Amino acid sequence: MKILLKRTLFIIIGISIIGILMYYLSLWNQEKQFNKYGFSFNSERKEIGLKEISENWKSEKLSWKNWNKLKDENYNDGILSKFGKIFSLKNIPTGLTFKNDVVENKTIFKNKMIWLNSNILFWKNGIESEMDVYEKNTDSVKVETLSIRYYFQDENGNKNYFEANHSVYDLDILYCGTSDFIKRDLQRKSGKPYYGNITKKEADSILTKWKTKN
Repeated sequence: MKILLKRTLFIIIGISIIGILMYYLSLWNQEKQFNKYGFSFNSERKEIGLKEISENWKSEKLSWKNWNKLKDENYNDGILSKFGKIFSLKNIPTGLTFKNDVVENKTIFKNKMIWLNSNILFWKNGIESEMDVYEKNTDSVKVETLSIRYYFQDENGNKNYFEANHSVYDLDILYCGTSDFIKRDLQRKSGKPYYGNITKKEADSILTKWKTKN
């Protein structure tokens, strides 16, 4: 009986040590991914057609250390729930955000978001998508927004494509995002690439007009 207990204890300790090592190796790999897809990825961005990152932008890294910010459903997670998800061997979204803090009317670029995959099996980690967000005041009560997102690989396995959206909002009206959420969920369930309400070519045309007017 004592020998069995000792073996069980050694197994538990061994599994715990391996788990701790995998966790910290995964955190290390996440930091490596942040560096890889940050400023040093600009040459690839230029080739793809995404806006290059400026060293002057304010940035934030979202790793497992920022657990409650990663997804809405993580908000109320405790320690057990958090590590249960981490050790489920499923991909967990992490990311980088960049914000343009320049305060001037001619600045239409607002922020960039980069979605990365993280997994306790850290060799599976990589970039999922990247989105540039632009904004322009049409007049005192209306604002136009433009988003251009490039998917390196989405959750359904579709690779290397753009999704672009253009919207006009009245600042005096409160908007509900339920319909947008339902539409996106239907696109996800279809297994096909995501699509916006305009093409990448149309988005580039809008940007050119905005820059010309400024």
